[in-house]
Amino acid sequence: MQSINYNGIAGLSLKARPGTSSILQQSIERLASGLRINGAKDDAAGLAIANRMGANINADSVISRGLDDAISLAQTAESSLGSISLMLIRAKGLAIQSVNDSLSESDRASIQNEFASILAGINSISEGTEIFGLYPLATDSPELQPALLGNVAPVSTKFPVANKDFAFTSGIVPLAYIAAGSTNIAITINSLGADDDIQLFTRDGKHLAGTPVNGGDADYTWVSNGITDNASANSRLLSEANGFQSGATYDDSLLISGGAAWDINGSSTLDYNGMKIAFSGDGDRYEDSTSGGFNDGNNGANLLERVTIDNVTEDLIVAVVGNGSFTGKLTWGNLETPTVQPAGPSKQSIPYQVVTSANFGDKIETTTLDTTPADTKTLGINDARLDTVQSARSAMGALDNALAKVDGYRSQYGAAINRFESSKSVLAQQKIATQSAQSRIQDADYALETSKMLKAQILQESQNAVLKIANQAPENLLSLLRS
Repeated sequence: MQSINYNGIAGLSLKARPGTSSILQQSIERLASGLRINGAKDDAAGLAIANRMGANINADSVISRGLDDAISLAQTAESSLGSISLMLIRAKGLAIQSVNDSLSESDRASIQNEFASILAGINSISEGTEIFGLYPLATDSPELQPALLGNVAPVSTKFPVANKDFAFTSGIVPLAYIAAGSTNIAITINSLGADDDIQLFTRDGKHLAGTPVNGGDADYTWVSNGITDNASANSRLLSEANGFQSGATYDDSLLISGGAAWDINGSSTLDYNGMKIAFSGDGDRYEDSTSGGFNDGNNGANLLERVTIDNVTEDLIVAVVGNGSFTGKLTWGNLETPTVQPAGPSKQSIPYQVVTSANFGDKIETTTLDTTPADTKTLGINDARLDTVQSARSAMGALDNALAKVDGYRSQYGAAINRFESSKSVLAQQKIATQSAQSRIQDADYALETSKMLKAQILQESQNAVLKIANQAPENLLSLLRS
């Protein structure tokens, strides 16, 4: 039956047309993007699988770059350790040379000078080997810096060894400070005939022990440095740079300057703030029987002076005033040494973690490069000396141990380099395999999609032709009416 209100042929053509258009549109999209899966509607399961593979491929690339960095670090450290090995071998040769009895003292002094330079060079390489902001050869237990009061260091830095003489130059700059908490402190100086005198102060300016500044008994060591009264002491000595508190003023009301006779174990004592302080007196001063006073000079019977403190309850400042040089030594029961963290970046060897696997959904796997401190203290040669036959013999064993430790470090880095290069090779092969699998899932098959597109185009052209024929049916009815 033919009718005007309904064209069945055209309806059939229009019904098939959307499916053909959808296929054509999908094929064009895949050919344009190169991907079979352009959205979850194309293949939801395939999209999830391909994304996981993409995450693994990206992770492998990042891990490979991290392994390159680890290889560079290991190569840098191993190269520096090679230089340290050569220096240790040279040091061992010097030690063998120093053991020979045919050498004179001056010969051994020359050997010791070269040996000291080698040790300094090893420390320089240890602290200077840097990569990525890391110091693989630096010490793994850095020593903290001594805390300063102004510019004044704790007494332990000036007397690092108990009861051993150290040489200094006198003046009006404090020698050191004694930290609170120290016990049984005894400081002994030898003026060497230059009339240098030990002085003890609190940080607020109290002069507890030493030689007087004011009056007729003012000591020459103060006068020769331009300090003759409280005002000059305040301006020339009691500054924050010298360890005194801000606003400190000179006060000698508690001063003990020695008893009637010099006594190295204490000719006068003072009890102050829970501390018992004893002072030997100034052995360079002698009583003038003619004037009844004291004269200063080198004619005193004793060149030694000593200050002792049983229990230090507050920080005390020690100065040795004069214009010459002196030697001093320190003994203690307990010696407090305040420390602070070093300023700036810490040159410290720390473990270096390297990521070796980070697959999707799995736990991250890492390997660690252990610390390899190669400073002379860690190597056990910082106290070695070659200036005597006995010390040279001892140094030979220490140098052998140091060389063995350095060789162990180099083996560690060599093994790590080989392991990381193998890991890189495995990652590269794994990446290729994963990329191939991902491509099979999400990439478009151009031959198949081109065939689908051509088929869809042919069908669409056929549908257009059929629709054109279908639209001629109403015209046939007009022809029937005209006949």
